[in-house]
Amino acid sequence: MSCTLQDPQRATERFVVRSEQQRIGIALETLTSGLFPFFEAELREVYGDAWEESARATFRGQSSIALQNGKWDAYAVLSVMWDQWNQVFRYKLGMAERSLVSELREYRNRWAHQDLFSDDDSYRVLDSAQRLLVAVGAFDEAALIEDRKIDVMRNMLGRRVNDELAAARFSRARIVDVLLYTMCCLAIVVTMFMLFASQRFVPTLIVGGFTVFVFSFLIYKRVTSDAPVYGVHECPKCTKIIYSEVCPYCDPPHRSSSIIKNGSSLRYPPFTDQVIRS
Repeated sequence: MSCTLQDPQRATERFVVRSEQQRIGIALETLTSGLFPFFEAELREVYGDAWEESARATFRGQSSIALQNGKWDAYAVLSVMWDQWNQVFRYKLGMAERSLVSELREYRNRWAHQDLFSDDDSYRVLDSAQRLLVAVGAFDEAALIEDRKIDVMRNMLGRRVNDELAAARFSRARIVDVLLYTMCCLAIVVTMFMLFASQRFVPTLIVGGFTVFVFSFLIYKRVTSDAPVYGVHECPKCTKIIYSEVCPYCDPPHRSSSIIKNGSSLRYPPFTDQVIRS
């Protein structure tokens, strides 16, 4: 059965990308569809009709799953290009392209093992894939990759702008709160001393000192507080979607802190016939 290129329809179809894992998967499919004509032509020029058998020998008995299904995936294409570089591909490509092949192989392996990726990783994969596609003359696929790169940059810029705007709003609100706390503290203390200091100086001094301490504590807590995060957002560490300020994936709660414990009366007994009869 002759090996065929993996269907590139998903790579070229424009739809909303929900994660960096999915974005990199689409980039690898687009890369494969763009590389394959050059890949096949170069192997055929050296090995003739036996190019597929020569390419299969690259895997040394550990064939790619895609090859077993009769298709070429990014792993198979990049592995053959790396292994057959001196025999086939070094005549048309340079050492810079060889480095891109090595880098893309590494990212493909991380992608296959479901590693976590950031925006920077996605942009790096897209940029390397575009450079390699341009080097082999696959300009249509390179243009698709360019669109994906713009999407990543737009997301990164939008997130940065939103974070800076939120930080500026929080900073202004904090300054207003500190000024209000200070004015209230001064107004209370001055009024107390004007009304009661001449008659009850010591109690007024004690109450005034306590008032200053309370407002100083409130000002300290307000100044050192972090900006709250509301609604559904992405964890900056693991990039997963979370619904609270503390990420349950990066900082999982301890079992002992569960609201309903094993011995709690809130746990209902099994709904059995014995319970019904009782």
